[in-house]
This record gives sequence, structure tokens and C-alpha cells, in this order.
Amino acid sequence: MNIMESLIGYNIYKSNLEKGMDYLHQVNPLFKDYPLVKRYIDILIALQEPHVKWSTPNNIIYEHQTLRLRHFPNKRATNAKRPVLILPPQAGHSSVLADYSPAQSLVRVFHRYGYDVYVTEWLSATYEYRTLGMDDFIRLTDEAVDMVREKTDVYKIHLVGQCQGGWQASIYTSLFPDKISTLVSAAAPIDVKAAPSQIIDNAQMPLPVFEFLVATGNGLMQGKYIVNGFKNMQPEEHYVKKYGNLWNMIKTGDEESLKRFITFENWYELTHDLPGRFYLDAIKNIFKANNLTQPGSFKLNGRAVDLRSISCPVILMAGKKDHITPPPQQFALKNLISTPPDDIVEILTEGGHIGTLMGTESLREDWTRVNEVLKLAN
Repeated sequence: MNIMESLIGYNIYKSNLEKGMDYLHQVNPLFKDYPLVKRYIDILIALQEPHVKWSTPNNIIYEHQTLRLRHFPNKRATNAKRPVLILPPQAGHSSVLADYSPAQSLVRVFHRYGYDVYVTEWLSATYEYRTLGMDDFIRLTDEAVDMVREKTDVYKIHLVGQCQGGWQASIYTSLFPDKISTLVSAAAPIDVKAAPSQIIDNAQMPLPVFEFLVATGNGLMQGKYIVNGFKNMQPEEHYVKKYGNLWNMIKTGDEESLKRFITFENWYELTHDLPGRFYLDAIKNIFKANNLTQPGSFKLNGRAVDLRSISCPVILMAGKKDHITPPPQQFALKNLISTPPDDIVEILTEGGHIGTLMGTESLREDWTRVNEVLKLAN
């Protein structure tokens, strides 16, 4: 569709909307404020084409397959001894989660403490990369780690994993312990039997169900399926309440809340596809067999995964209200590694899953504490 067609389409929509509002105004005086309704509908239409952007200036320093490594130069004095590499989750959403907005940026929290920060941006998979598996993503993670080590001339770095990125970071650290100074894992499912959750219950469906979903994507697990799965865990919130909240923001003129709403919806609704093999690997090893709790139960790139190989300082973070990854699933990591108890820090946030990862309060309080601990590890 070209620009002219788009304008014609919008004018038709606008004309029909105005006619409809005029009629509603005649039969229902509540619609005297139909310009508010028009704005409401315009916002919902605009959100049909979601978009995101990084909030902190950065440079792409490496790209390979579904990995794009971003460097966020720190304007402050980078007096920290070691750099930080953040692994955002690959769960159907954009990696912008790590640098979501100026007020909600994990990157900027680390910047305030003088760290040189890098983020792995995981791109939406195309058909070409449909056969990449967990072994490939550990390989890509290793490429990112080596690039950071080479650029900074530091042998060991701090590795931070968010949600799914947490178990990815844990696996990586177990396979390459000599490259990681400190492991930070936030809201990650490590021992899925440590506490019940709906996502784990859903994962117990027969494997052919998940294979069928991948087949419908021609070898890819479509991000819309993953995100809809999250929505269906809180249907009233995603299908009813948010629309009422949007209307109230418009009606009361709460522009700040409206801005936050639009930013979140753009991020949440911009779905990313995963390589089908990677998705099925995770379903089988993490969510069905709970293999992270069983040393050597599976191999990646010919090497057995054994979390007991982790002996570096570890920081574990979980959300008290997290319905996706209940705290026991994350905190169980402390019982699966060789790190001395005195070198393990547990942080329980007041938020839920997303709130723990990028909520304003969590970034201000809990992630600040992470930085205080990392200072000691330097």
C-alpha cells in the first residue's frame, strides 16, 4: 500500500467514524465527547503496527545470524574493572527490554555505576535460521562474550541474564567458567518443579502439539503464539482491563500514563519469531525434563551441561508476584552450583515478572543492589 492509498484509507475511516459518532451523539448524549473516542480508536489503530527503539545511544559492533551485539558507551567515567554483558530473554519480544526507556533502562543503571555495557540483541528469526538450536545460541553467546573480552581487553566479564536469558547465561557459565567473573540471573526458570506455575503446566502438553505450532510457522515458532500464551495467563488484564484503562487515561487527560501505555504496548505487541529447533530444545530440556537439575543429562556442542561447574559469585533475583517464574524456580540455582554460600546473593523484589526485569522500583532499588554487589566482585 502506497502513501496515497493509506491517506485515502484513513480518510474513509475518518469519515465513517465521524458519521458514526454523529449518530451516536443523537441517540446517546454520552458521545458528545466523541473526539476522545476518535483518539482512542486512533491509538488502537496505530498500535496495530508496533515499533520499538533503544533509549540509550549505542553502536552495533558485531552481527552474526540472529545475534546483534550492541555496545552502549558510558558517558560517565568507566572506572569499573570489568564490563557487563546483558542477555535479554528470547520469549517472543524485542531485546529492547534491557534499555526500554530513559526512565526504565537496565543499561543506564549499570552506567551509573561506571560500567562499560554490552547487550545481545536477539533478532526475530527468519526461515534461513529455523534450524538453529540451543547449541547454536550458546555458540552465539560465546561469540558475543569473546567480542566483549577482545574489545575491553578483560579476561573475565560480568554476565547478566534476564528471564530466559538467565538460564542461557547459567548454561553458558557452566560451559565457559573461565570467562565469567560474576553471574547474575533474574526471573529465570532453573528448577521448574520447585514451584507450580501455569507456564510449566502448559508445557506438559504432548510434544507433538509444540511441533505442530512450529510446523505452522514453516520451521519457526511464531512470536505471536508465545505472546498470546502469556496473555492467556491473565486474560482479563490483557483483553478487558487495559482497554478500560486506556479510555480513562484519555478521558482524564493523563498524558504521562498514556505515553507509558503506548510505549509498553508497542514493545509487548511487536512479536519476534524463534528458530523452531531452539524453541523445541527449550521445551524438552527446560520445561519438560527439567534437565538443568540433572547434571550431564544433555549436551550442547558435544559438552555435557553441568551447573556444578559454576563456582563464581552469583546474584539471583526473583519477583514476589511473578506468576511466570515463581521465586523458588530461580532461587533453586543456589543448590545446583558449586559457588560457596557466602558468594551467593538472593534478591526478592516486590514486583512481578516484567516488573522485576524493568520496573522503575526494581531498577531503582533491586538492580542498584546488584551493582553494589558487583563492585565487591571487582
